[in-house]
Amino acid sequence: MNPGRLRRDAAAAVVRARAHGFTLAELAIVLVIVALLVGSLLAPLSTQIDSRNLADTRRALAEIRETILGYAVVNGRLPCPALANVASGAAGAGLEGTRAASGCTNIAGVVPWATLGVAETDAWGRRYSYRVTRAFTKAVPPPDIDECPVPPPPLPPLPQSAAFALCSPGGMSVLVTAGGAGVATAVPAVVVSHGKNGQGAYTVLGTQTAVGTDVDEQDNQLTGAGNTMVNLDFVYKPAIPSFDDEVAWIPPGVLFSRMIRAGKLP
Repeated sequence: MNPGRLRRDAAAAVVRARAHGFTLAELAIVLVIVALLVGSLLAPLSTQIDSRNLADTRRALAEIRETILGYAVVNGRLPCPALANVASGAAGAGLEGTRAASGCTNIAGVVPWATLGVAETDAWGRRYSYRVTRAFTKAVPPPDIDECPVPPPPLPPLPQSAAFALCSPGGMSVLVTAGGAGVATAVPAVVVSHGKNGQGAYTVLGTQTAVGTDVDEQDNQLTGAGNTMVNLDFVYKPAIPSFDDEVAWIPPGVLFSRMIRAGKLP
């Protein structure tokens, strides 16, 4: 047999084998390997995104808290909530709600982001719920401070530079679970991000998402077209699959200390 012909036949066989490509079995194995690699990359990426969103939201809550305290120092009172059911860009969106001499007309809504100059939404694109104790939102000087005990202790001189006195009690509590032990009491104001699941939060369109079934999250949600909160208790606890709210509050001691340092309270 001609050796040259054998070489040519062998080369042609190699070319034909290469032209045929992978078999179906080989392709299936390759696709499985690719799927496993992509899946192993997506899980850490999703976790990193969640961690970043949580950190960004916590920083924003801290900024909102400081801004509210600064507002109190300048104005002698806490800001009123904005209406939750007003779409972004509409008249009044993000502005502090109406107020009489006795305090805010509505004591629950969303953070008045336009009035305070803070972010409208959390890292998941939903508004922060906000509730305030009416006694801390009165006109300055206040018409009265009738929520203070008389006596004892004796009523202090009426502060002319603040809507409240050192004996004014906040109207809310923060608990470890609905009906559970307390984390903070006599709280003047609370701000809530409704987390990644967003249950019960208000969107930029002024609409509320589904409230969900977790009773602890329901404690932190607005009701009545976004202008009321039935409960005076809020839940603050580590996240679990059904609960991922982030809650910040204005401690009375911190508020009083800031007001005293600014000369707003005696």
